[in-house]
Amino acid sequence: MTLQSAELLSIIRKPMPFGKYHGQPLLRLPMAYLCWLERKGWPAGTLGTELALVYELKLNGVDQPLYSLLERR
Repeated sequence: MTLQSAELLSIIRKPMPFGKYHGQPLLRLPMAYLCWLERKGWPAGTLGTELALVYELKLNGVDQPLYSLLERR
């Protein structure tokens, strides 16, 4: 799968649709919460795939440069 820049921006800016972090951009979800989801099982569908991507970005330490993109439109 090749991820385009616009797709990545859309994913990191997407608001969490439910739970304790409802409304937070996926990139801003705490790593502890992402680890919990990873252990419990990702939600089905696109959201699960997007959360897994954010988890991998954070796990591998490549998320830091992306925070500046959250504010840009």
